[in-house]
Amino acid sequence: MITSTTSDHRVILDCDPGNGVPATDIDDGLALGLLLASPRVQVEAVTIVTGNTHRDVGYRVARTMLDDLGSDVPVYAGAATALVEPPAPWATRRDAARGGDDAAALWAGVDAPREYDDGHDYSGPAEIAHRVAAEPGEITLVAVGPLTNIAHAMALHPGLARDAKRIVIMGGGFDVPGFLQELNFGVDPEAARIVLASGADITLVPLDVTITTTLRLEDVDRLAATQTPLAQYLATTTAPWIRYCESAREMVGCRLHDPLAAAVLLEPDLVSTERCSVDVQLTGLVRSRPVRWHRDGVKLATGIDLPETPEIDVVTGVDNDCLVALLLSELSRPAAGQLAEMSAR
Repeated sequence: MITSTTSDHRVILDCDPGNGVPATDIDDGLALGLLLASPRVQVEAVTIVTGNTHRDVGYRVARTMLDDLGSDVPVYAGAATALVEPPAPWATRRDAARGGDDAAALWAGVDAPREYDDGHDYSGPAEIAHRVAAEPGEITLVAVGPLTNIAHAMALHPGLARDAKRIVIMGGGFDVPGFLQELNFGVDPEAARIVLASGADITLVPLDVTITTTLRLEDVDRLAATQTPLAQYLATTTAPWIRYCESAREMVGCRLHDPLAAAVLLEPDLVSTERCSVDVQLTGLVRSRPVRWHRDGVKLATGIDLPETPEIDVVTGVDNDCLVALLLSELSRPAAGQLAEMSAR
């Protein structure tokens, strides 16, 4: 039986986590940690999709993290493959750097996610559909991986777009130099298009904004100084990723793609937004790329059949200093949100 809470936000996090996996982004883990730490959020469930990691790896990562924290938040494996997009090119890209000596050296001393038997239960989309249908207007979906699970859930419960309180999505890149694709939309363009056109109350956090965020090693050092299991786990698994980004990608720090989507729930004033229609292109060189327009602002569209796509909120800017401050503040709580409640049981 689903019980009500006094939290501001009841959330299902749909993600593709990679903490503890060499040369793999850890931003899903930071997003999950932020949601768990906040006393304003109740994480109802975590569902796993293939993207940044394969579904089976992501399942082990999430279970390991939550078990290490003493959390009883349930984890459900979901889709391993996209609706249409072939998995091989993305799997090849995903696995290319993970067996290298440089990555192995950076992750030396970091425990790998443990093995878990998922029992061949891939009910993530069904769990999303069931929970949203059972309590209309109560559940917010925070989707920070490819949108395959959400699209499947919409097929299982056609009223999901209406019944979900809100859907916050990290994905898509409108105009980021050098990026013809963004991973989450690239892995499953059809799913992205289905969800954005659903009519749900959607906030889209695109790569155009998340690429302007930065978490530095000195920030992680501050987190590591907090002697809580959550802070220690995230500091230990985040530091090698930042070092990898700085050495292999010539970046300063790492990007906070997924934590920004979680932060939008907690502090809406961190970001600026615009209301517009968004569609996802499905063919050619621009496959998976979103395009946006204002319903009354299109000046030239000769021969184009503009779809009647509902408008959504698109994040257009972020205050990175405030984002990092929020992240460190929440993750450094002596008794972190939902985890404190669990430890008191």
